Amino acid sequence: MLGVSLGCVSLLRLDQAGGLAPGNKSFKLRDYFTHAARSGARRLVSFGGAWSNHLHALAALGKQYGIDTVGIVRGGETNTATLADAAAWGMRIHRVSRTEYRQRNDIAYQRALSEQFAPCLLIPEGGASLIGARGCADIGVIVQRLAPQATKIVVPVGTGTTLAGLVSALDSGCEVIGIAALKGALDLEQRVEDVLLQLAADTGARWSVRHDFHGGGFARAPSALREFLLAFEAVQGVELDPVYTGKMLFAIHQMVKTGEWDSETPVLAIHTGGLQGRRGYPWLEQGRHVC
Repeated sequence: MLGVSLGCVSLLRLDQAGGLAPGNKSFKLRDYFTHAARSGARRLVSFGGAWSNHLHALAALGKQYGIDTVGIVRGGETNTATLADAAAWGMRIHRVSRTEYRQRNDIAYQRALSEQFAPCLLIPEGGASLIGARGCADIGVIVQRLAPQATKIVVPVGTGTTLAGLVSALDSGCEVIGIAALKGALDLEQRVEDVLLQLAADTGARWSVRHDFHGGGFARAPSALREFLLAFEAVQGVELDPVYTGKMLFAIHQMVKTGEWDSETPVLAIHTGGLQGRRGYPWLEQGRHVC
């Protein structure tokens, strides 16, 4: 593969499953709907930005399951195709100031929101919780069924929830490498450890997180990443998002190129979706038509 060599890599296409909420988000969110039904909550409330894959998936699943959803969106964010989709699916977009948004993990603030939108179930930003990780464990089940020979698995990492669920479902014969999408997220390992303890899995895969392929920060796309994405899509015909899966595949490309990873070692990379967010990157959408 000229210019985009990835060695012996297979791609698990979660982006092709999940209907209106493709990718890892449907796994992360679906147990929240079950929990809401059991608890009598009539709506699900969560947090995100103007291009949030999380809110987009939450709204889609809310329409699918027939339950109200509310998106707490940072103030100052523009109206985007993501929020338009969410609103069309019935999500109430509740804008708050950036100062207020920073309180999203504060217990008192969460209690006030729960009262404001009661009866509701409040979902942490990105679906990051034990409930979300349990849903993501099913990704590991899919890996075992479709690629039982896979022993080196790579996945993009935001909150660490998908990584934790995946690790919990695999055994120690597997190694899972997470590629962090955020700059300076040095608490990721501790967050994953905490969730794994809560999952109390008898076995688990070996795992680690790489923090050197964030590309300058969340949603940043430096020129090298842009060139790789456009070249990869032109050769492979597989669309990527520049926030998560794109960075993961670029990381593999770089490690194979420098010799850090043996190009003959089989690797299973997980495409976690997020393609709706491509609409926020005009260069990527334009590149698709040029290639």
